[in-house]
Amino acid sequence: MGAVRDFLRRYGGVVTAYAFLGCGFWLLGMIVLPQLLMVEKSLLYSDRSVVADISRANAEIDRLFVARQRLERRIDSLGREPAGAGGAAAAAAGGTSLFNPFGAREPAGSEKGAPERIDEARSRLERIDRDIAELERFVADARQRAEPRYSLENYLELFSNDANRPIFFKTIWASILVTLVALVICYPVAFYLAKSAPANTTALLMLGLVVPYWVNEILRVFSWLMILADHGVLNQFLIAVGLADGPIDWRDGNKAVIIGMTYAYILFMVFPIYNTIETLDPNQIEAARDLGAPWWLVHWAVVIPHAKPGIAVGCIMTFMLAAGSYAVPVMLGSTTSKWFTEIIYDQFYEASDWGLGSAYAFVLLLVCLVFISLMMRLFRVGLQDIAK
Repeated sequence: MGAVRDFLRRYGGVVTAYAFLGCGFWLLGMIVLPQLLMVEKSLLYSDRSVVADISRANAEIDRLFVARQRLERRIDSLGREPAGAGGAAAAAAGGTSLFNPFGAREPAGSEKGAPERIDEARSRLERIDRDIAELERFVADARQRAEPRYSLENYLELFSNDANRPIFFKTIWASILVTLVALVICYPVAFYLAKSAPANTTALLMLGLVVPYWVNEILRVFSWLMILADHGVLNQFLIAVGLADGPIDWRDGNKAVIIGMTYAYILFMVFPIYNTIETLDPNQIEAARDLGAPWWLVHWAVVIPHAKPGIAVGCIMTFMLAAGSYAVPVMLGSTTSKWFTEIIYDQFYEASDWGLGSAYAFVLLLVCLVFISLMMRLFRVGLQDIAK
């Protein structure tokens, strides 16, 4: 409450009310309400076998309606035929003639007149009507049995599905690997920019880091697709220097996806670490060096403890972006590197199973929240430290 009173005293009642209403609308309308709707949708379960039966029955009903319309047209055309028009009647009935050489040939002496063919077509029409009525009764009954009910079946589906469960765990592990690779690359870069590089060099390097992000993510990922292609720049270089005998299939497995994600989200790791290291007093580093500490001990005992909030934020942002990425695995991945977000997308837009898609998405969100909690516990930082 002290912070609220200070804000009120500094900016006045109108600005304070506007700020709090805006934040409340953002939290409720953009974060809380969508998540609650997703949770509700994930708890609604419909028997998928019954839903599949309904789809097949509806497809059969559509087919029977098409056959029914054809029979009605045939009956109408037979009713307009003059008596004794055997050749034309045979053609209309599907028999062979000069103008219909591929029709069904009837044995000699078995030609039927128009009244007989009309009666036959009407009997078939009655059978079709009975079949349609029976299927419609089945669909009505099945829809009652497939009525959504609250259940945890959508969540249990993830752990009982032998196809999706390995993809889920692989996505989590690969996202952790992307986070570790980005941390290993970005920490020395951030330290150099914050404490070693001259001002002009820092500005140029910062510009070099930021400028590629002015380009759309799809284009950046597509550039890596050309670099990692069988005859791309990287394979040609490795073959030229003798490090490879032939093209390496970088898209096999998760190699290309991890490389692309590390590049795509590296900025979200380097800037938080740079911001925290920049606030470190250089005298602490000099004092550690004067006391004879090697460089690795200086980083372990002085720099890293000070940069823990930035490292935690960078790891959290990189992991969440990697776990929730869709464009990178779709463009750089192969059939053996399917990402969990692709499964979620397929459930929403291909299978139209919003309950299962919401359950999968909410499980992924819970994993991200658990990862945030682990990072805060591992680096012993709180929300206030991260907010800085």
